[in-house]
Amino acid sequence: MSQTLDSAQLLAALDKVMVISTTDLQGTITYVNDLFCQLTGFSREELVGQPHSIVRHPSVPKAVYKAMWDTIKAGGIWTGIIPNVGKGGVLYVVDTTVQPLYDAQGNIEAYISIRRVINDLMTDFESVEFAKEQFDNHYDK
Repeated sequence: MSQTLDSAQLLAALDKVMVISTTDLQGTITYVNDLFCQLTGFSREELVGQPHSIVRHPSVPKAVYKAMWDTIKAGGIWTGIIPNVGKGGVLYVVDTTVQPLYDAQGNIEAYISIRRVINDLMTDFESVEFAKEQFDNHYDK
């Protein structure tokens, strides 16, 4: 018996586990989901209208963000694993995907960032190393 997943169910499931935000073309936050607020300790009102760099960890090289902006401005999808910082200095690590959103004419009108918190992997590095070994063994043939 197959069951179809409707858009509302899909979005509700993603909203519970993915940290989601959108920005305008200059990187100003226009939307954050509840999980983003819970994770960072900021309220929605404190985040919307602020530059997304409000959660930037100072140790991340500027070149990482330059590469991201170059990629998404050109219409590409950027992915990376980066540490971020919330209110009061709380640190969280996210597997991040940033991509453009388009208007009806096909012009980039905004960006969306979808992240999975991977703090759990930071404490279980053996699993990460094992997966990396399997990946390397498979692709280095």
